[in-house]
Amino acid sequence: MDVKKTDYQLRIINTLKELRQNQNMTQALVSDLLGINSYGQIGNIESPKFPHKYTLKQISILCREFSYPIESVFLNEEELKLDKNELVKRLIEKLVEYDG
Repeated sequence: MDVKKTDYQLRIINTLKELRQNQNMTQALVSDLLGINSYGQIGNIESPKFPHKYTLKQISILCREFSYPIESVFLNEEELKLDKNELVKRLIEKLVEYDG
């Protein structure tokens, strides 16, 4: 069975890749930051050809490092305008969707 990333997972990963590139961080630096022993693993995560993806903990670490709100990774601009209760509900749904 050939497991691929979903479009939503790719969107999240591409957002993080763009943030990484904007910070001029190499894949190797991100690998070190996340405690990943294989520098090629970040390339696998960023490639649509492989099923690898960031864990939610890794996404949290990256958002903190990039000073980027984690909810902005998972939610679109319209969703970010929801009232607090709806925003939390939607964020949980999106976290579950990403985690697959």
